[in-house]
Order: sequence, then structure tokens, then C-alpha cells
Amino acid sequence: MLARAMPESLPILRSPHGEVTPHGAHVLRWRKDGREVLFVSPRSKFEPGQAIRGGIPVCFPWFGDDPEGKGRPAHGFARRVAWRLVEEEHAPDALRVAFELTDDDSTRALWPHRFSARLTARLGPVLDLAFTVTNTDTRPFRYEEALHTYLAVGDVRQVALRGLEGARYRDKTRAGAIGHEGAEPLRFTEETDRTYHGIESVCTLQDPVLGRTLEITKCDARSTVVWTPWTDKAARLADLGADAWTGFLCVESASIGPDAITLEPGASHTLALRIAVR
Repeated sequence: MLARAMPESLPILRSPHGEVTPHGAHVLRWRKDGREVLFVSPRSKFEPGQAIRGGIPVCFPWFGDDPEGKGRPAHGFARRVAWRLVEEEHAPDALRVAFELTDDDSTRALWPHRFSARLTARLGPVLDLAFTVTNTDTRPFRYEEALHTYLAVGDVRQVALRGLEGARYRDKTRAGAIGHEGAEPLRFTEETDRTYHGIESVCTLQDPVLGRTLEITKCDARSTVVWTPWTDKAARLADLGADAWTGFLCVESASIGPDAITLEPGASHTLALRIAVR
């Protein structure tokens, strides 16, 4: 059932497996064997109209800064608004919820299309998410999407990310320059903000500090974004702060840029994500 789990003003659904909120259809926490797998910033704002820093924000219908330069909110509007809770099922081994969002005057003022979106999450021995968008308009539309996953790590400077070896990427920290990964796992020594297109491989995150490996599997999402802000960028983010950046790495399952989705009227597309602890 809905309960105010924090002193702030957002409703939270709780279970032993984690926490979710209808605000942004946002998975806040997921636990495996009592240990947190997702990172949430201690400075994050839990207020209506604000984006939550951490967990798994839903980015829709665009990713990053406003592509049209009109001052619209970064990563779209979906993560900043209340969704409707349409399913809630508690079981001994899992919590399953589904949220829905449909267009209204406020969304059409930012993005002039009619749509229905649904986020289904199952928090159990593994974390399963499915994000489905349906075109309820009379004309096609094109959109971007991402499940902007903040993975909790012991120290981002010591983790190794596998699954992107040899892949081509666009480097946002270097004005969009194109690069190619080598044959070794990806390690982190500076701010990293890379987008890999046409990538469907499973990624594994090896964490020697926490003594675990996270497996990130996606379906029907051909973009992967990897981000760590490092010291200077973290200090500029008021809802993060200079000290929290070592505790997470974002490995995002997405359809952005050349991988964006075009839907004909009546058509649907589902991005699926599974996170497991190995």
C-alpha cells in the first residue's frame, strides 16, 4: 500500500525487496540479500515536479538536454510527473507494480503527441523492468527513451565493466568525439559520459570492494550509456555533492540518437531490463 516513507512529500510503495514511487514511475531501491543494488543520492529532492537523483529514472520522450533548444526539462518530462498506479501485487518473493502515464494538456505543450506509457517493475530475486510506449495519435512520432540506472558500487575507481569491448562510442566529455573501446574491460579514471549505439550485449559490472558482480541485460534497446561524473562535475550537481560520486556508476539501457524509436499510430514498443547479482 502507499505510504509516506520519507519526510518529503512523495508517496512510496515499500517491500522487503525495495521501494518505488508513482512520481516518475521511479524504482528507488532494490535489495538483494539485504544489500542495496541501486544508489540514491542523500541530497536528492523528493518533491513534486523535481527529478530524483538515483534509482532508475525513466527518461522520455527525449534524452539529455532539450534537442530543440526550447528550454524544456532535461531527459524529458516523464521522470518529473506523477504516474497512475494501475497494478500492485505483494508476494513473499517479489513486489510487482505497474504505472501508467498518458498525454494531457501539460505534456502536449512540451511534446505535441498523444501516447500511453506503462512501466512495469518486479522487485524480487532479480529486478525486471519493462517500459512500453503506445502511439495513440493519428500520425507517427519518434521518441527517445532510457532507464537511467544508478548502480551502487563500493568505489567506482576500482570496478570493471565488461560487455563493451571493441564497441564504438560517442564521448560527450570530448565534444562528441568518436572513440573505440579496446579489448580490455572498461575502467574509470576520470569523468566518463559515453553513448554506445547498436549495442545489445549483456554488461557485467565487477565490484571487488563489495565482492559482487552485477549483470545488466536489456532487450529492444540498442543504446547503452555509461556515466560517472567524477569530482568536478559531481561538485556542480547540487543534488549529488562532491563526496557521493565514488558510490555509483550509471549503466543505462536506452534508445537514443540514431537508435530512437519511430511508432506508427496504434503501434507499441517495449524496452526491457533485467538486473541480477551474480
